[in-house]
Amino acid sequence: MGYPAPPGALASAPKPALTPLRPSEATTYDCDVVVIGSGAGGGAAAAVLAEGGLVVVLERGGYYDDADFGTGELDGLLNLYAPGPTATAEGQLTLVAGGCLGGGTVVNWSTSLRTPDDVRAEWAGLGATQFADEEFGDALDAVERRLGVTYDRSPLSARDDVLARGVAALGWDIAELPRNVTDACDAGIECGHRGYGCRLGAKQSATKTWLADAAEHGARLVVGVDVRAVEVGNGRAEGVRAVTADGAEIRVRARAVVVAAGAIQTPALLRRSGLRNKNIGKYLRLHPASAVFGTFDDEVPPWEGGLQTRISRKHSDLSDGYGVIYETGPLHPGMLVGFMNWRGAQQHRSAMLDLARTAAVGVITRDRDHGTVTVDGSGEAIVKYTLSKRDAAHMHTGIVGAARILEAAGAKRIFSGHQLGAEYEPGVRGPHAEFAASAEAAGYGPAQCGMGALHIMGSARMGGSREDCAVDPDGVTWEVPDIVIADASCFPTASGVNPMVSIEAIAYMNAKRLLARMK
Repeated sequence: MGYPAPPGALASAPKPALTPLRPSEATTYDCDVVVIGSGAGGGAAAAVLAEGGLVVVLERGGYYDDADFGTGELDGLLNLYAPGPTATAEGQLTLVAGGCLGGGTVVNWSTSLRTPDDVRAEWAGLGATQFADEEFGDALDAVERRLGVTYDRSPLSARDDVLARGVAALGWDIAELPRNVTDACDAGIECGHRGYGCRLGAKQSATKTWLADAAEHGARLVVGVDVRAVEVGNGRAEGVRAVTADGAEIRVRARAVVVAAGAIQTPALLRRSGLRNKNIGKYLRLHPASAVFGTFDDEVPPWEGGLQTRISRKHSDLSDGYGVIYETGPLHPGMLVGFMNWRGAQQHRSAMLDLARTAAVGVITRDRDHGTVTVDGSGEAIVKYTLSKRDAAHMHTGIVGAARILEAAGAKRIFSGHQLGAEYEPGVRGPHAEFAASAEAAGYGPAQCGMGALHIMGSARMGGSREDCAVDPDGVTWEVPDIVIADASCFPTASGVNPMVSIEAIAYMNAKRLLARMK
């Protein structure tokens, strides 16, 4: 199949730059602010807050750096990604989130898009008016500067060239993607594996930026601890209670608590902590993503090249600013089967043997409708989400469009991730119209089409009213004034683009506001 063996650790990789704590026995820490989660939101918030006081950052996962990467797809999945929940309760989507120090910034595909202006206006309309003014704009600028966002390291990979050729042949738009990488990025063989950590240290993850800044200002980073509750007394947050994998109890006493555990774990933690606002866990958006695959005569090694370097917004506004965008991503065997669905051993073998000649066009849906995050009897998160009819209609438009892109780029066989199969061979078997009809008939419900959620957001949204938002315009919970949310949970609606920069800008902004209140 041509897929290379894991390259192994890079001999020239520097020693880890951070020295997080990993407690093995009962421990109590004291600080001004405890930050729960160390990803895009937690990292940015910690850096801001550490400039003004003592900060402790708590992370459930471990710390992995350049010298730990390169050991293969399985190790990457086990060490760097969240252990669960792995799917929505209905089986509609696979859930993908970071689960290590640095969170999703360690494993994401480096795409660094600003929040679109129309989305900012929509968010401001729910009562957090700063989204439409200079405060949030300045936060976006600060994030781009700290991450070193650039267009200079986005050369076409073979799979992005497929997207670009197909889109150009159709007369659709194509744009270059900005990325948070340094000149050390090879945008080649190395880069395609960076969804499992960057051996070159080129990707400017939170461990390279915000967490390094926080540590420089005295923040303590603590890994391997699972926060079970925010401790509240007399209506105020007093700290948090956590536990290690070995059962050791960890307590942090603090004046304020920043929750940045991600849009699945943040609402679950708030519920475990006794908060009861009806909007906590509501309005979950997932950017439901699927893909259409094309097999070519020539090799287009899909595991190589810049993680993502091109985008088409041809169908991004199908209805009132909602629709789909087209992007590619690196295809590795595990990633491929996650979106393809099982059609039998022979089909699986054939797909693996064709991997080197296969490119995928991803379809990312800006979902208008939403799901929920609740907790079970033990306080663990349950994610419920079923694609609505109108969002499914948009996804179908994207699936049909992605097939057109692949056909225009010269694919010889084109197939979707539908369980019942939707495929054709341009000019040989089944025209595009039959593919479109077959995809529609196969459906977009649970167990009908392979879908993933790589952008999880909105489950504790910010806004001006406790009647329809979980937190106020400062990111503060309505019930406890010193619990601040600083992650993708805050999104009032779906961002419509890869969310990292938006997450960090919200966290930066909310942390600045908290710091001002604490002085």
